Amino acid sequence: MRTFASLSLMALMALLVCGVAVAEQPSPTPDAKTQKVLKQLMGRWEIEEGVNQGRELSEDDLEGTVVIVDKQYIRTIDRDQKERYKAIYKIDASKDPIQINMTSAMKGVPPAQSLGILELEDDGEEWELCYALPGNPRPKDFESEEGSKVMLFEMEKEDD
Repeated sequence: MRTFASLSLMALMALLVCGVAVAEQPSPTPDAKTQKVLKQLMGRWEIEEGVNQGRELSEDDLEGTVVIVDKQYIRTIDRDQKERYKAIYKIDASKDPIQINMTSAMKGVPPAQSLGILELEDDGEEWELCYALPGNPRPKDFESEEGSKVMLFEMEKEDD
């Protein structure tokens, strides 16, 4: 069962960073609001809760898995400290809710784009990420109903 849960989590994390192919190109300087959000997102985040297409993930599924956000990438690190997935991301904080586009950036994996929304909470110490699997429209709400192609994660900043 644990192997199945581990494989499920790896598949889930792959979807987190999968996203429609885009070339790496310099993007314009983000506006002040977007820059503030980017600064708050940078760091190491523990996944506290997750929902995979309406199925709530167990603590065992999520234990030890972290998301690391830097200026260019969102990376998922498993409980064995191995980088499993990586995506280039872009946010637009002028939208409400904030929009995020994630494009897979892993060797041997074709680029695919996932469209999502995010919300920072608790003065930037927590955030929620809700995104559609590649090829599906951006979610409008922070929910992942059974049968949907939507993933939902709640993350908390790790202590330094």
